[in-house]
Amino acid sequence: MNNWFRSLDFKVILAFAAVYIIWGTTYLAIKIGLEDFPPFLMAGFRYVVAGLLLAVICVVRRQRLIDATVWRNILLGAVMLTLGQGVLFWAELYLSSGLTAVLVSTLPIWYIVVDRKNWKGYFNSWLTFAGIALGLAGILLLFKDQLSGGSEDGTMKLIASLTVLGSCLSWAVGSIYYKNHAQAGRLFPDVSWQLLGGAVACLIVSVFADPLASFSFSQVSLRTWAAISYLAVAGSVVAFTASYYLLSVRPPAVVGTYAYVNPIIAVLLGVLVANEHISVSQVLGIAIILVAAYLSNRAKLTKS
Repeated sequence: MNNWFRSLDFKVILAFAAVYIIWGTTYLAIKIGLEDFPPFLMAGFRYVVAGLLLAVICVVRRQRLIDATVWRNILLGAVMLTLGQGVLFWAELYLSSGLTAVLVSTLPIWYIVVDRKNWKGYFNSWLTFAGIALGLAGILLLFKDQLSGGSEDGTMKLIASLTVLGSCLSWAVGSIYYKNHAQAGRLFPDVSWQLLGGAVACLIVSVFADPLASFSFSQVSLRTWAAISYLAVAGSVVAFTASYYLLSVRPPAVVGTYAYVNPIIAVLLGVLVANEHISVSQVLGIAIILVAAYLSNRAKLTKS
């Protein structure tokens, strides 16, 4: 028993707990933030706070913030955090927090699509094809109401859902790129610059995409500020950093298992806390997508 206890790597356990639990709760926090904040402005504030906080941590730890990779990390953050996460804020204007999280659970499939170096290994397994086929079936089931309806509301839900799927592709590309180019000992400085790059990009998009004329800081409630603070500190500083740490010590397939747990937490919170409605067909779609993500990751695990 003592040998088993000493063999546990608590840093890894805590990091997995962060990405499993915290990222599952951020979908509801985004929904709360959207009550008073336009989406891209809120994302920009989240990343500014998180990036500056991490920069302060780097200074306290006497880590060098500026090196030859600064601009690369700023650009990576601008692309990854705007197209891979920032657009999720916009999507939740039209989607429930639970449905958004379920769509993000297709992430393991996108990892397979992006990770070209391992395609030969992935596609030697029937699990890969089963995962992709089931994933598509689950997505079509989730989209059933939007596809059958001709209303503007249904059209926007469909566009928002496709946007979420595109964000998963962007996130997978960015994550694998960083894993292949990361330098040892540079986690906090790298993430800090990426967050600041994402902040600048989201704030620029906000100027053109957000209804800023009707927004006023004086109308932002304490509840909304609390949600944004939670997104910045827990969602970005803690969970985002934890995900990169896990990528450095565990295979991407294992790290990607957070995509199974996040939707369950998000859906439960959405139903219990935000009174979000979920239909029987959507429950079935959720189950199919989670099975698809599991099968896809089983294919990766057997080849990692």
